[in-house]
Amino acid sequence: MKKPLVDPVPAMTVLACNKSNHNNSQVYISPSQAPAAVMTTHNANYPSASGQIEWEIEHGNTDKVTFFIGSQLLQPEFKTDRTFIDEQKIA
Repeated sequence: MKKPLVDPVPAMTVLACNKSNHNNSQVYISPSQAPAAVMTTHNANYPSASGQIEWEIEHGNTDKVTFFIGSQLLQPEFKTDRTFIDEQKIA
């Protein structure tokens, strides 16, 4: 039996730790890595955002933020120039 060129266990571990999808179009970042313009707009529009706030960049030009306001889970989307795109209410 031929041995695979890449050991699947370490490869799967690296992919799982990356926290991005298989085509690298979505990357999770820390708030300190969010574009300043987007952070300013987010803070102005959602001053009562709470809980764990997750930032992600999609396709290199769109920022999504996921957070709670009360018991409502929200996910607004911005262009990197801070233009608001839309808002999804998740829960």
